[in-house]
Amino acid sequence: MNYSNPIFLAAVFICTALAIRGLFKPFLGLLILMTLHFVQPGELFPSLAPLRIELVYGVAIFIVLLKNKGSAVFESFKTDPVLRGTLLLLGDVAITIPLAIWPGGAFAMFVEVAKLVILQITMTAFIDSQERLKAITWLLVGFMMWFVGSTFFAFIHGQFYSLGQTYGTIDRAQGINSMAGNPNELAGLLLAFLPFLMTLLATTKGLFTKVFLFLCGGMTLYVLCLTGARIVFLGLILITVFYVFRSKRPVLNLAVALVLAATLWFSLPKTYQDRFLTVKSYAEGGKLDPSNEYRLQIWDAGWRMFQDHPVLGVGAGQFSTAFGTKYSGKAHGAWMQPHNLYLQVVCELGIVGFIIFVYFLGQMWKAIREVLRTKGMPGLEINYQFASACALMFVGNAFIGLVSHTLYRPYWYMLAGLVVANRLVTRHVLATQTPAPVVEQPTRPRLPSRVQTLRYQ
Repeated sequence: MNYSNPIFLAAVFICTALAIRGLFKPFLGLLILMTLHFVQPGELFPSLAPLRIELVYGVAIFIVLLKNKGSAVFESFKTDPVLRGTLLLLGDVAITIPLAIWPGGAFAMFVEVAKLVILQITMTAFIDSQERLKAITWLLVGFMMWFVGSTFFAFIHGQFYSLGQTYGTIDRAQGINSMAGNPNELAGLLLAFLPFLMTLLATTKGLFTKVFLFLCGGMTLYVLCLTGARIVFLGLILITVFYVFRSKRPVLNLAVALVLAATLWFSLPKTYQDRFLTVKSYAEGGKLDPSNEYRLQIWDAGWRMFQDHPVLGVGAGQFSTAFGTKYSGKAHGAWMQPHNLYLQVVCELGIVGFIIFVYFLGQMWKAIREVLRTKGMPGLEINYQFASACALMFVGNAFIGLVSHTLYRPYWYMLAGLVVANRLVTRHVLATQTPAPVVEQPTRPRLPSRVQTLRYQ
């Protein structure tokens, strides 16, 4: 790219001006920080990578947060159980560093988790109204469509991951940055964002906007299918069923879902259909392909890894290091990831980390359910629909975690920030809607007037 191009220089100037403005308008700063996190400009433009823009801006926004809402943030450390679980998880990641198989790698992972925690805390603090909840929902859908559009553009121009299978070669769509660098990561990210499009469909009135969102959803589903990610395909079915039977019109929504599913299925090439149908073959006892057989070997190695390091694990992000250097059964084995969230937690953070992670998930689900109980209450439709999206994201992430290692991906931390922010906004709305109790003032006994006194004399 020509970095002296006037258009590029103008874009840099505008983005820099907005970033500076964001330091004085913290909610704008949060939007910019989230954009930096998902777009990863340092990867799109390698000359920007040494600047560590996301880390520097994240620290700056966190300093602004402490300056503006420092007392409230520190109070939430003590009172909010979701944030408490996050901080305990971060602390456990830090404790694993000196005992890790590769301390340097564990420290690097600690920095990455700390960035996600800063993002989570900032989201909780600055998403403090229903209007901002709606704005964040649009932003998340915008991120989803950016990944969809950039991926589809790259796919039709020959940038994809070709995978040879017994039923033929399949070209799997993949993202253009490390956030969605392989087909499974891209599919998981789209599955995480998709429920918020449903929130906009449920809370938006304009017909044109609804049609636009519906088309965006169809395009997202098509690109998701092009990834060939089987577990995400099953996760999509799961959250669809979850959404349909919780909706106001389950029969109508089920019919729409079936029509849309049939349209997508028959628009896919046969190699994609065959790949998804292997799930049915495995369920009926069919022979596993080499990829899944190797995954079973990785899980077996992970169990041995946990037995050797049961308390604090092998260190944050160090499953692949331990597997490649010791547990693969080869002198120079491949550094493979665990391909299972729950195995990843116990192997890298030990039983202590697993207990903390379960506590973190439990408190998050409890916060989601608190807002879901407001169904039908006046003035809280956006909060309820937002909580429904968070519930779908939670269920989808927990399900794909069965064969995906998502502990250090942004899903859980972003979800935690959204959940807590929504709960705080909901509580505030309920508090302002509830009339203040009328306190009866004690009445002083009245003395009889002179006329009354004369009357009874």
